Amino acid sequence: MNNKIVSNIFKDVYNRFWKKWRDNVPFRDSDQWNVLLSEADAIKARYGTRLVRKREGPIPTMEEEPVAASIVNWFMDELEDREREKYGKERHGD
Repeated sequence: MNNKIVSNIFKDVYNRFWKKWRDNVPFRDSDQWNVLLSEADAIKARYGTRLVRKREGPIPTMEEEPVAASIVNWFMDELEDREREKYGKERHGD
């Protein structure tokens, strides 16, 4: 992976995805939430996969993971937290 690809990942994830959704988090059961998920999945698919070591269980294994998965999933966790804060746990039955 070269510097241009790394730069493009950060542009897609931060400038295009995060800035779009960070202050405009939709309700989880809405069409807009589905758009958000589709955009996250598209970013992960766009940059391909890499082998990563998984340390689950007694023997480490290697699995393929989307290159941009770590940062996209981190932002998705934050958006899910904000969605719960914005709409309240009672709407989710928690």
